[in-house]
Amino acid sequence: MNTRRSGYALAVVAVVVVGVFGALYFFKAPPFGEGAGDIEASAVCDSLGSGSRAAGALRTVLPEESSYAFDDDVNLRADERDSGYGSDCFVSGGGDQLLRARTQMIRDEPFESWADGEVAQYADGKGRLTPFTTGLKGAASPSVAAVLVPCTSAGKIPGGQYDLSVVVHLEKAGKASDANTRAGLIDLAKNAATYAHAKAKCDIALP
Repeated sequence: MNTRRSGYALAVVAVVVVGVFGALYFFKAPPFGEGAGDIEASAVCDSLGSGSRAAGALRTVLPEESSYAFDDDVNLRADERDSGYGSDCFVSGGGDQLLRARTQMIRDEPFESWADGEVAQYADGKGRLTPFTTGLKGAASPSVAAVLVPCTSAGKIPGGQYDLSVVVHLEKAGKASDANTRAGLIDLAKNAATYAHAKAKCDIALP
């Protein structure tokens, strides 16, 4: 009797163990999950600027995925009177869009009205968006970082002075702290702004 019960118990345990490991495999959970993919500097969007700096910042802010895809679109100015410079970088992984970095050439406006109109909507809560002034002037939260960079002086393009608006929106965050995520997004925004300033052939020097 005891032998039969022991055999039955072992059989139940075996079935449970097989079921658990089968579920782990099916849902790609550890130890069967795919390893996190690396972000190579050569793969990131050109519009994010220096590949090595951008890759380092992306590793900080993005969630771990088995692979990442980058889609970049840059529109250059036709001539010095053209205000059509712009770029969009999309980063995706695991079937989701993870981050978008957008640069636009816009007419000069007060910093506060620009931040309210272009950036605050991505800040995930009132009061989370705070300014930074180290180097380029901008504003950031743990879900967005943006900079406003003077580009062309008045008289170059009809309408007055034009600036570059760079907004980096993190749509799906990784495991870094809010402070580290915010810092990484600021690095991405500054990096993208430096790239755009050169490609847009701005005549107002960077601060």
